[in-house]
This record gives sequence, structure tokens and C-alpha cells, in this order.
Amino acid sequence: MGTCGDANPNCTLWLLDIDYTRYHADPDIAGIGVIMAFIATSFVTIAITHSSLLLGIIRGYEDNAIDVWIFSQVQKVRLLRANAERTKFWQPVVEQLVLTLSDQQLIVGIAILVAGFVKHCSISVYHFTIVSDLAWFSSNTHMTSLIVLQVYLTERPSLRDWRVGFMLLIFVMLMVAYVLEGHTKWFKSWNSYAQCLFDDLIGNIGGEPSRYMTANLVLLLYGYSTSIYRLYGFEMLDTLLLDKPLKKMESIQAAIENWRRALAVGGDFKSFIAVLNLTASGAIILCVRKFYSAIATFLGSLTFTLVFDVAWFAFGVYGIVSDRAISRSDMDGDENEWGFGQVVPVLLLSSILLTFTDLYTGMA
Repeated sequence: MGTCGDANPNCTLWLLDIDYTRYHADPDIAGIGVIMAFIATSFVTIAITHSSLLLGIIRGYEDNAIDVWIFSQVQKVRLLRANAERTKFWQPVVEQLVLTLSDQQLIVGIAILVAGFVKHCSISVYHFTIVSDLAWFSSNTHMTSLIVLQVYLTERPSLRDWRVGFMLLIFVMLMVAYVLEGHTKWFKSWNSYAQCLFDDLIGNIGGEPSRYMTANLVLLLYGYSTSIYRLYGFEMLDTLLLDKPLKKMESIQAAIENWRRALAVGGDFKSFIAVLNLTASGAIILCVRKFYSAIATFLGSLTFTLVFDVAWFAFGVYGIVSDRAISRSDMDGDENEWGFGQVVPVLLLSSILLTFTDLYTGMA
């Protein structure tokens, strides 16, 4: 993080484990209005994205067996049944609305992380945690939007590429933030300066914070890698991870079957035992191939992506609510008061409705 110079915080009390200093509320970071605005925007984006995909307004299930079955079940409900006229009208409306939400959250996520890092000399552990929680919501909202925007951005490489550049930036910043939060005393130092723990990080990653750190890093790596994969459609990875392993197992199974048939011609006991072993081996290879194919189909399905998005959102809500609840006993001030800085973010949510109205009337 670098030194703070004259602004270097006094970490003596923290190093002695006697830092009981109360810290001040910062509604600009953790105010109730700010939190509600982030959660509401993420929820609206998930709702629009998931409903447009399930209703067939945006085609995302392609030829995946699981997705085709789920979509067929939805289409049995007459009210939800897709038709060409509705799709033609709503697709551009949904794409443009989601594009607006996507870009907004991408920029907001980067901005709040930059603000957190810039204030690293004065920000508390608690407020730095809230910063990463809010950035988590922004990344969730943005990655969710990419499901709807996949075709739109794939057909517009220039728009796609600069967005991916910003995605990589917020990805790296979030990874750094979660590594910094891996200090073994992170959860016991809410009121302390975050810089004190940053300076003491090397050799002190462990305990419960490190487990949360690992979980966050794994989720981030999976989420961003699959999102970028969808935008660029790396066919080489499909071949490497799916086609080649399945074909290899299929060829092994065929070789075992040919060997088994050749040995079955002989009538001696030795050949009989060999045939049994080969039959068992072939059955095992078949089961492994079927299992691998089923897992690949599930993980590559839109259904799994939608479930993953909901789980990501729920994990983010739990994290930010629990973090805010823990902090109140050591805080001077109230971050639940509705001031100017809390009302404005909530009122800005109306921009979503205005954007939707504008797009709807334009298409109508």
C-alpha cells in the first residue's frame, strides 16, 4: 500500500492489543441509503436479467440439455410463453436498460474501490470492509448483466473490449482488497486503522479471515473467468476441457470392448477372468464419461449461471448486513440516519425507471 508519510496512523495501541478507540460513522461509505441503493440496483438487475432469459426475450440457453428442459417447462405456462412479436419489441429495450445498469455499476465499483485505497491511511478496518462489500455488489450486478449482453457485445468488439479492460481492473482491485482482509486479526480490529493491519500482513494471513479471503478469491476467479469466456467464446477451451476428454474416454472404452470380445473367443478360465475384468473396466469408464459429461453440462448451463448469480447476491447481502450489525457498539454516530447523503442515492434509483420509460416509449 505504500507509506503514509506524515499521515501515518498510530498503531501502537493496536500492536499491544489494547486499541479500544471508538471510530466515527461514515455515512458516505456505509450509510443506510448507500447500502439500500447498491442492494436495490443489484436486485433489479438480477430480476430483469433472469426474467428476460426465462421468458425467452433474450436467447441464452442455446442447446444445453438442462436449459432446454427448464425453458420448455416455463413455456408450458401460457402467460409466460415466448412469441416472436414480444421478443422483437422487448429485446432492444432490455438490452439497452441492462447496458445502462451494467456500465453504471462497473464505474461505481471501480470508483468506490479507488476511494477506499486512496484513504488507506485513515480508513478503519470496518469501513474498508464495507468498501469491498459494496464493490462485491457492483461486480455481481455487472457480471449478471453480461448474460443478457453477451450477443450484443460479441457483435460489437470495440464496446466489449474496453468493458473487459475495466472488468479486469475491478477484478484485480477486489483481489488485492480481499488479500489485505486476510489478516488473522481483521475481524477483531473493526475500530482500528486498516493501514495498521496492511503493514503487518506478511506472515499473518490466517484464521477465519483467511478462509473468507480464499472463498472470495475463488468466487471472483470463477465469476470473472466465466464472464470473459462467454464474451469471447473461446472454442479452444471447449475442445480442451470437454470434447477431448470425452473423446479420449470413448476411445479407451472402445479399445477395452474390442479387447474383451477378442478374449471372449477363448473358453479357458484365464480368458474368462480377463473378460470379467475388462467388462468391469469398461463399465467404470462409461460411468466416468457419463458423470463428466453431466457435470460439464450442468456447469456450462445458463441454469447454473443464474443460480450462481442468486447465491453471489445472497452472499453479498449477508456479508454487508452482518458487517454493519457488528460495528455499532464501537461507533460514534449513526449510519442509519437519513440525511442528504442517504436520500440522494435512493432517489437516483428512479433513473432506472426513467431509462426504462424512455426506452419503452421510444420502441412503442
